[in-house]
Amino acid sequence: MNWHIGIISDEISQDFEHAIKVIKELGAEYVEVRNLWNKNVTQLSDSEFSEMVSIVNRYGLRISNLDSFVFKTYLNDEKGYNQHLRTLRRVIELTKKLDINFTRIFTFWYEGELKYYINKIMDRFYNAIEIAESEGVILAVENEHSCMVGNAKDLRFFLDNIKTKWIKVLWDPGNAFVARETPYPYGYELIKDEIIHVHIKDAMVRDGNFVWMPIGKGMIDYKGQLSAIKNKPYVISLETHYRNSNNDAEESTKESFAGLMKILN
Repeated sequence: MNWHIGIISDEISQDFEHAIKVIKELGAEYVEVRNLWNKNVTQLSDSEFSEMVSIVNRYGLRISNLDSFVFKTYLNDEKGYNQHLRTLRRVIELTKKLDINFTRIFTFWYEGELKYYINKIMDRFYNAIEIAESEGVILAVENEHSCMVGNAKDLRFFLDNIKTKWIKVLWDPGNAFVARETPYPYGYELIKDEIIHVHIKDAMVRDGNFVWMPIGKGMIDYKGQLSAIKNKPYVISLETHYRNSNNDAEESTKESFAGLMKILN
């Protein structure tokens, strides 16, 4: 197997078992869990979490990682920050139950150019890194166009400043594109040695607006990007975001998955 392919379940349905069924039918081997049964995975009770795991096991799939919303809050929101640290502790606790070695994290809502905020962000990350180190779980920073670190250039700057082995990269070429970067080859080359997980979604500019597209139908060089990460040990997770004309999440994910498979084949 040259690639480890996953799908984020809520891009199909909030009905978790139905989403798992679809992922199994499509032929992906991993599920990435973010929101299910209309709540974030960190908000599940212990019994709901067990039920989630048993559904995944029943269909013979594997969980690649759990997605919290940690640090999708404002830099100066003290109450939000403390709540997010609690959420981080919870997602790490659940992550360790699954023997997974990383969890996804963000870099606070965008307020301006990163260089003006980097010291404050590093301050805010100090506690998170301390928690990660004590628990032995890596923080995978996702480049998110609505956050302070939106593309690979930002990621590189952030990593060079924060300098810790407890932070790696969740690389999202689609988000980088929307954050006005050429994801491949330019962005990827900046951070390729730090990647621990990948999100795949495609996009284009139509009439001056960014629009999500099925994989292979947008402006991102996924042929180049995917061949560059062939045989890498990490999971490539489909995070469609694209919606067809009927706004049907499941069909849109299937269409995107078909586009991904076409490129991989």
